[in-house]
Amino acid sequence: MPARKLVIHIITRLEPGGSSRNTIDSCSAQAAVYNVILLAGPHKNSATLLKLLPPSVQYIEISDLQRELNPVKDLKAFLALKKDLERLQPDIIHTHTSKAGALGRLAAAIAGRGTTKAIVIHTPHGHLLYGYYGPLKTFLFRFAEGLLSKFTGYLIALTRGEMNESAAAGIGRPQQWEVIHSGVSLQTSGALTQKKDLGIAEDEIVIGTVARLEPVKGVEYLLRAAVILKEKFPAARLRYLVVGSGELKISLEKLASKLGIHDMVMFTGFRQNGAALMGAMDIYVQPSLNEAMGRAPLEAQAMGLPVVVSRVCGLPDIIAEGKTGIAVKAGDPEALAAALERLFLSKKLRERMGQAAKEWTGMADTTGFPRFGAESMNAQLLALYTRALGKTAA
Repeated sequence: MPARKLVIHIITRLEPGGSSRNTIDSCSAQAAVYNVILLAGPHKNSATLLKLLPPSVQYIEISDLQRELNPVKDLKAFLALKKDLERLQPDIIHTHTSKAGALGRLAAAIAGRGTTKAIVIHTPHGHLLYGYYGPLKTFLFRFAEGLLSKFTGYLIALTRGEMNESAAAGIGRPQQWEVIHSGVSLQTSGALTQKKDLGIAEDEIVIGTVARLEPVKGVEYLLRAAVILKEKFPAARLRYLVVGSGELKISLEKLASKLGIHDMVMFTGFRQNGAALMGAMDIYVQPSLNEAMGRAPLEAQAMGLPVVVSRVCGLPDIIAEGKTGIAVKAGDPEALAAALERLFLSKKLRERMGQAAKEWTGMADTTGFPRFGAESMNAQLLALYTRALGKTAA
C-alpha cells in the first residue's frame, strides 16, 4: 500500500469565524485520506477549535504568526514556516487568509528550491480590494496578491463573485481559479431565541443582523435605513436586533441615540451561538461593504427568513434574487430601506420568500450534498487535491 500523502494547512490564527471553522472542517475530513498537519499562529480561542480536530491531525503553533503587520515577527514567522516545510516535505500546502497566505506561499517557494516542490493552494476567504483600506493599502494588497499568485498552483474563491472580482484585479490567471463554497452548517443546535425572550412583543416586526461590528460590515447603514422607515411609517411596530461585538459597538450605540432610534435598536453584544437569535427575527439583513460569501445570511435563509444583502462580491451568489432575498446597493440607506419596506409591509411576501429560502439552501449540488454544507466543500476539495496530485504524477 503506497504511503499517504502529506497535506499541510496554514492559517493566520484560529478564531471565531468562517475561515477558521472551514479550515478545521477540512483538516478533519482530509485526515481520512491524507496525513494532515495544521500550522497556525496563537489566539486565545484556538483551544476551543482544536478540540474539534481528530487525534490524527497534528497541530503546530507558529508563535510569531499574527494578523497585524510587524516586520520583526513576520520575518520570524516566515523563517519558522520555511523550516517546518523543509523538514516535513509536504505534498500539498494549503494556505488560508491573507497573512498566512503571503508568508506561507513565500516559505513554500523557497523551501521547495532544489527539491520536489509541493502543490500550493491558497484560499483567501475573501479579498481586500474595497471596503477595508484606503487607496494606497488597497494598491499594495492588489500588487502583493498578483505577485504571490505566481507562486500558487490553485486559487480557491468562495463564490463566483469573489473569483470574478479577484481575477479582474489581475490576481492570478483564470485557469488557476476554482470556486468552492465555504462549508456552513445549516443545522441549528439548541433552542432558538423567541421574541418574548428578548422582551419584544409578538406583533413587532424584527429586522436583524449578526456581524462583527467593524466598518466593513456596514451596520451603520442599517441604522440609517431605520431612520428613513421611522420617518415614513411612524406608527409601524419595527424593532432592530444587532447581534455581535467589535470596535464599533460603542460608536454604533451612540449613533442610534443620536438618530433618535435607540429605543428601537437592541444591541446584544457577542453571542456564542448568534444564529439562535435569528429565531426572534422576521427579516435578516447583511449590509456589508465587502463579503466573500457570508455564513449568517445562509443560516437565516435555512431558518426560513427572507434576507436583504448588499450587492457586493459574493453576497448576490448566496441568494436567489427576488425569490429568497433582495440585493441592494452597498452603503445606500435609501435602497436598503426600500427593500425592507417591501418585506415588512407584506407578511405574505415574507412567508413566501422565507419558505423558498429554506428549500433553496437545502438543495443538493453536483456532489450530492447540500450546496453550502461542509460535506460538499470537503468533497470538492478532495476532488481538487486528487486532480492536482494526478497532474504532478503525470
